Amino acid sequence: MAILSRARRDVTIRTAILRGSLALVLVAIVLSGSLSFIEFRRAFKAEIAQNLGNSSSGLLERIDVFFFERLEDLREWRRVELMQDIQVGDVDKRLARLLGDLKAGHGDVYSALYCTNAQGRIVAASDPGLVGIGRQPGAPMKAADQVNADGVVLEQTTAQAPEGAGHYVLRTTVPNALGLGNIGYLYAVLNWNVVRRFLTDDIRDSERTAQLLDTAGQVIATSGDPSRAGVVDKDETLLTGSAVSPGYQHFSGFGWRMRVVEPTRVAFAPVWHLAWVIMGGLLFSLAVAGWLSSRLAKRLASPIGRLTEFARNFRRGNAKRPPVLHTGISEVGELSHAFAEMIDALEESREHLVRAGKLAVVGEMAAIMAHEVRTPLGILKSSAQMLERRGDLTEQDRELTGFIVSETERLNRLVTTLLECASPRPPLFQPHDVHEIIEHVLALIGNRAEKKNIRIETRLNARQSILACDREQMIQVFLNLIINATQHVPDGGWIRIVSFDDGKGFAVRVEDDGPGIPSGVLDRVFDPFFTRREGGIGLGLTIVQQIVQAHEGEIEVAKSALGGAAFTVRFGGSKGEAK
Repeated sequence: MAILSRARRDVTIRTAILRGSLALVLVAIVLSGSLSFIEFRRAFKAEIAQNLGNSSSGLLERIDVFFFERLEDLREWRRVELMQDIQVGDVDKRLARLLGDLKAGHGDVYSALYCTNAQGRIVAASDPGLVGIGRQPGAPMKAADQVNADGVVLEQTTAQAPEGAGHYVLRTTVPNALGLGNIGYLYAVLNWNVVRRFLTDDIRDSERTAQLLDTAGQVIATSGDPSRAGVVDKDETLLTGSAVSPGYQHFSGFGWRMRVVEPTRVAFAPVWHLAWVIMGGLLFSLAVAGWLSSRLAKRLASPIGRLTEFARNFRRGNAKRPPVLHTGISEVGELSHAFAEMIDALEESREHLVRAGKLAVVGEMAAIMAHEVRTPLGILKSSAQMLERRGDLTEQDRELTGFIVSETERLNRLVTTLLECASPRPPLFQPHDVHEIIEHVLALIGNRAEKKNIRIETRLNARQSILACDREQMIQVFLNLIINATQHVPDGGWIRIVSFDDGKGFAVRVEDDGPGIPSGVLDRVFDPFFTRREGGIGLGLTIVQQIVQAHEGEIEVAKSALGGAAFTVRFGGSKGEAK
C-alpha cells in the first residue's frame, strides 16, 4: 500500500512538472513560431508580388522590342525600289524573290511576306501559292496608339484571310515612287509562336504562367500549352503580377498588358517548408522538454518519496536515521538537511520527554521522602546522639549508635540529592574563570586522588575561559565528573582534563583510562537512577546534565583516547573537537 501510494505521488509530481514544462514550451514555440510564420509570409508575399511584377515588365519589354524591330522592318522594306514592281504585277518575280530572302533572313520570325496591288490581289509573296489570291485590308486591332506615323498597323486575321483565322499580321502601305499616292500593301504574317516562346523561355523552370492580354483584356499569348490559353485551375488560389506596355524608343506600344500568375501552393512552398521546420522544431522541443521534465520530476519525486517512506517507518519505530539524498538540486538537498534536523530535534524532544517523565517521578519521590522520611530520620538521629551521651554504654552500643547516626545522615543526603535533582536551583550568572574553578575542584579532591595514587594531568589551553555561570553549580559539575572518574579508574590510574577553544566558546573534557562505558549503554548514562557503580544512586550525572543545560551548554560521553570514558562539556560554541 505504501509503495502504491508513493507511486501515485511520484506520478502526480511528474505529471505536474511535465505538463507545466510542455505547456510552457508549447506556448513559447507556438507563439514565436506563429508570429515568425505570419511575418515571414507577409514579407515573402510582398517579395513574390514584386518579383512577379518585375517578371511581367521584363517580358513585356522583350515583346515591345520585338514589335519595334518588326515595325522597323516594314518601314524599311516599303521603301525598297523593288516594291514598285507591284504596279507591273511582279512580272519578272524579282519582288517575290526579295520577299523570300527577307523571310529566310529573319529565321522563323515571319510565317509569310506578301504584297497586294491597289485592287487587293497578291502579286508577290514569299510563298508562291499565295500569288493571285485576293486580300483586302482588315480591321486593325483596338489599341490606344495602333496606327503609327508611317501607317503600320496590326490586325488579327479572320477566316477570309489567305493565311486563315487567328494570325497576327503587320500591314503597311507601299507608296508610289513618283509621289502619286499608294500602289498597294505590304503584309508581314507574324509567327506567333515566337511571341509565345518569349513567355515560355523566361519561366521555363517554374510553375508560373505568363499571359499577354490585349486592350480588351483577352489573352492573345500564353506560356506553356497554347490550348490552355494561360488558364489555371479555377479552384486554385493565385498570386498575380502585371505590367502595362511602356513602348520602346519611338514605338509607343499597342497598349497591351502582361500578367504573370503563380499558384500560392508553389509561391508559398518555402513558407510551408518553414512551417514544417517550425513544427519539427516544436515536436523536437516538446520531446526534449518532456525528457528533461521527466528526469527533473524523477529527481524531485524520488527523494521526496524516500523521505515520505522514512517518515512512515519512523512513525512505526522501524527507522532511526533519514536517508542521505544525493541530488544536484539545492532545494531538495536543503529539504533533506532540514528533514534530518527535524528528526534529530524529534529524537531530542522525545529524550527530553522521557527525562522529564523520569524527573517528574523523582520529584514526586523526593516530595514524599522529604515529607515522610526526613522527620523520622531526624528523630532517629537525635535519639542516637542522646544515647551516645550516656556514660554507661558499652563499646558495642556506641558502635551501633554510630551506625544509626551515619546511616541517617546518608539517607538525609539521598533525600537532599533527590530534591536537588527534582527542583534544581536556577543558576546565578556572574563572570567566572572556569580554569580557576577547575583548579579549585582539583584542590578539593587532591587527597582522594593521592590515596589511589591517581595521576591527574591538566591541559587548560583555551584562550577564553571566562564564562557567565553559577560558580557553585560549576564546582558541582566538575567535582562530580572528576570524582566519577576517580571512582572508576584503578589504583595508579590516569585522569586528563583538557580545555580548548570550540567555535564561539570553549569546551572542557574529562577523560580517564578506566574500563570505559559499553557502547550499548552510552545513551543511558545521564538517565536518573542509572549507575554502574556499586552503592551509587545514579543521580550525579543527571544533575550535571541539568546544570550544563541550564547554562545553555551540552555534555556528551564517548570513548576516551586513554581507553576509558571521556565526558566533554561545551559552552557557547559548536560541537567542535580538540586540537
